[in-house]
Amino acid sequence: MMSTTARRCLSAGVASLLAAGALALGTPGASAEVLGTMTVTPATGSDTQGMSLITPAPCPDPATNIIVTVKGAGFPAEGQNVVGNSEIGIYNPVQGAGFEVPLTETMRDYASEAGFTTLQGRYDFTLTCRKPFGDTTYGDFTAPIWFTSNTTYQSTQPQVATTTTLAASPAGPVVEGSAVKLTATVAPAGAAGSVRFLDGATQIGSPVTVTSGTASLSTSALKVGTHALKAVFTPADSAAYGASTSAARSFVVKIKPPALVTAAKVTGSVKVASTVTCSVSFRGATAVTYAWLRDGRTYSGKTARTLGLAATDYKHKIACRPTAANSTGKLTVTSPAVTVAVGPALQAAVKPSVSGTAKVGKRVTAKVGTWKPSGTSYSYVWRRDGHTIKGATHSTYVLTKSDRKHLVSVVVTARRSGYTNGTAVSKAVRVG
Repeated sequence: MMSTTARRCLSAGVASLLAAGALALGTPGASAEVLGTMTVTPATGSDTQGMSLITPAPCPDPATNIIVTVKGAGFPAEGQNVVGNSEIGIYNPVQGAGFEVPLTETMRDYASEAGFTTLQGRYDFTLTCRKPFGDTTYGDFTAPIWFTSNTTYQSTQPQVATTTTLAASPAGPVVEGSAVKLTATVAPAGAAGSVRFLDGATQIGSPVTVTSGTASLSTSALKVGTHALKAVFTPADSAAYGASTSAARSFVVKIKPPALVTAAKVTGSVKVASTVTCSVSFRGATAVTYAWLRDGRTYSGKTARTLGLAATDYKHKIACRPTAANSTGKLTVTSPAVTVAVGPALQAAVKPSVSGTAKVGKRVTAKVGTWKPSGTSYSYVWRRDGHTIKGATHSTYVLTKSDRKHLVSVVVTARRSGYTNGTAVSKAVRVG
């Protein structure tokens, strides 16, 4: 930053220039293009502290001179000159930016010259790029500062804190479906913006514009239960005003008796080894419990919404009986009954095999393998080269001369009540 001696020399030089060419000085055009925002250094300081303005870029050609003015509370409406018609070349360039313009006096000095003592609010510096004579300008660089007290400033806009409070009418509790008016009061009342009304984390309706410090919304969509209602204020100018959120307001909505919306029915594949679901919907239920019926009688121990069908359910009629409840009562309904069909075919997890010596006259044995689910009984058919051997239907088989040099295998059929029969063929063995 320029020293005090340098400031005084610069001020004297500027004064001489102004005296010599006063008739040639023009007024910067009112509609000059804004070229960018200057950096104020130091970014924070006092009313008696010197400061500099750093442009983000050089003045555009053919500008050779600058004038700097300041506007704000206490200064003339057209602004007060703080840097006279000065050559750009006398200012130090800044790497990566434009150039630095040290102000020759403090804000306290400028205020005294303008005839006031209290510095408050926003002040705007405008650096105008121009030539030494005439009124043609080539754009402006601008920079605001804010005095947060009579003696301290900052180069970022101070944010005014806000508070938001929430009221509900009626105060509650209310019956489900009743209209409720929510009103948010934002202070200070001059803070422009909008309010979002929240039910927990869920927004109610659309944001409402704040008018004269309040925003209201009516809703009849609050669900049964205890709600945590809040109002969130979002300022239109976040640099000027802070956001705020009201304290959560507990609000109770009482329930209506349960009502059936969708009739109960058993859904899913109704067959052994499948799981079926009791599908039903209620309005106003805080809890739903389930019972299952088999052939019209309560199925003991079956109280989940889903039911796994076992082999013992085959050919029986299954129905579900849901009960909806809330603090005012219960509603029980029963689905139509459906008949349980046969389950899928048994599957061989490990295929059957043939054990024993594969020679004529020897007895070989069928190993059933492993089945899912396991079979409760098995039957056998022996094959020679893929063709059924007549009468060979036992778990063992004595190899005959007809089997010599042929491939012998066994087909195993697994059976279990409630399931479709499963079949699997063993790997063939060649008879020696």
